[in-house]
Amino acid sequence: MELNSVYDPKLLNPTKVYQIDGAFYKYFHSSGSNTHPKYVFGHLPIPGQKQKLNLVLNRDKLMIRCSEVVGMTCNTTATKDCSEQLQLF
Repeated sequence: MELNSVYDPKLLNPTKVYQIDGAFYKYFHSSGSNTHPKYVFGHLPIPGQKQKLNLVLNRDKLMIRCSEVVGMTCNTTATKDCSEQLQLF
């Protein structure tokens, strides 16, 4: 398994898999202000791995702890807010 360190947050992609502290995550979105951005990752459960919560990292922690897993991808499910709301009824 080849890992590439993430040095540029602009290259984060929701279809790629990232390893943070030994667990696999999917990038969701960035939030916060332009001066203090936060990057939100969701846990990808893998058999035999404990369930983890979503992670929110700042820019410095992102560059230290996050690595892209080369060759692994995940499917994105794109739904609109209206369709999600309709599915509830």
